[in-house]
Amino acid sequence: AAILLLTSLFCCTQDVIAFAPPPSSNRRNVLQQIISASTAALIIPANKEPALAVAPFAPVDALLPATRVKLMIDRSVDIASKLVDAGDNIEIKQAMLRDLENLLLTTQNFNIGTTPIEVPQQPAKSYLDAYADYRKSVSILEKPGAMLVQNGEINAWKRLKKQEKLREDADEIRAALNYYTSNINFNSDKFVLTASKDERSKMIREDRIPDVRTVITSDMGLRYLLRNDILTACDDARAELKYQLTKQADADSAETVDGQELLDLLLVAQSACSKWFDLIDEKNVKEALFIVSREG
Repeated sequence: AAILLLTSLFCCTQDVIAFAPPPSSNRRNVLQQIISASTAALIIPANKEPALAVAPFAPVDALLPATRVKLMIDRSVDIASKLVDAGDNIEIKQAMLRDLENLLLTTQNFNIGTTPIEVPQQPAKSYLDAYADYRKSVSILEKPGAMLVQNGEINAWKRLKKQEKLREDADEIRAALNYYTSNINFNSDKFVLTASKDERSKMIREDRIPDVRTVITSDMGLRYLLRNDILTACDDARAELKYQLTKQADADSAETVDGQELLDLLLVAQSACSKWFDLIDEKNVKEALFIVSREG
């Protein structure tokens, strides 16, 4: 199946980005291998001429909502750890559960101060241009079929955009993480290829250098895979917290409140969040953390 050159879950201010639906977890290693082979060292632009590389980037302001999510998860892990260590002290357990309820079950306004991103009415111009070039290269008999395929992909793109917007409206963590990826800029003409010297030479000789769009697709795919890991773990943590709150409300089972499962789920969310942030320039992360820490 043709890969849609979409901005279905994100926007790019530079050029069209190749993008397929978020990958399943069994594709994680493939995505990581493609990205790890394209981050620093040998610079390969589209015409395979040396050039200066420009890494994916977004304004620091776009990272603030996701940074608030990160700090919320970190704080929740700290509180859940205290809940586990509380032993039989019911008063401490009740206090920790209240704090977790405020963090995980109430609106946090992660996206405060952001400007909503309007849903585009059509894919990026480069996608349309790429398909126009393709239609020119096929025979007259193939042209109607090519047009049908393109129309089908555009319709699917529109459905995906609408569905994702509804999901963002229902989940502020999803909206916060998407806000950053929606603001990422890529240089679609060049990327940086890494690997051993022998491997790079072999890839060039065999013409196996990853396509720029493939690299960008893999980059975004990994970001969304990690985002989904965060969302799933947070959803599971909320469900577990609600269960523990129910036990706390029951006088007969208040002493059996146990935060270990909740802590384990939050640690999964924290790990996925750390990996998500590892894909971002460390300087930008530090700046965003500094800004959010001063919000009080």
